[in-house]
Amino acid sequence: MLIAIFMKICNLPALIKGAKIGEESCIHPPYDFLNVTLSNLVIGKNVLIGRNAWISTLSKKCGGEIYIGNNTKIGRYFVCHSSLRITIGSGCLFSYSVSLLDHNHKFHKNESPTITGIDHPIDIKIGNNCFIGAHSFILKGVHLGDGCVVAANSVVTKSFAKNSIIGGSPAKLIKFLE
Repeated sequence: MLIAIFMKICNLPALIKGAKIGEESCIHPPYDFLNVTLSNLVIGKNVLIGRNAWISTLSKKCGGEIYIGNNTKIGRYFVCHSSLRITIGSGCLFSYSVSLLDHNHKFHKNESPTITGIDHPIDIKIGNNCFIGAHSFILKGVHLGDGCVVAANSVVTKSFAKNSIIGGSPAKLIKFLE
């Protein structure tokens, strides 16, 4: 009973910002909710997101959607920013300090990157039952099949088939799960 009340209180700022959060799911405080848009964030049932998360979508008018499937567990310091669409499957496990970004910043000569905006976003899709190791980055356009394992400290810049074990910077196929 107390846990359910705690979860509702923890989720309240995200719900006020427009997030849809399933039963028995929780974004642990503290998390940034003042300077972000959460109107296109959908979290399934029994999802746990650790402390100090930074999750943000662009406004409904501009796009930007994040979907997190049921029974997914995400560690502390998770960064997820969507300008188009980021989909995380069910039953996934993310270690701490994992980042997902479906876009890059634009850069122009003699201009600050704070004003140049972002480039063309490409969606990210993480299949069901994937494991993402600590300090990994999943970049725009990446699709990981079901059951993929990403080693710690990896930078994933391209897509991999189901049951792939990948690692490195940039990430490469190590082998397939048996």
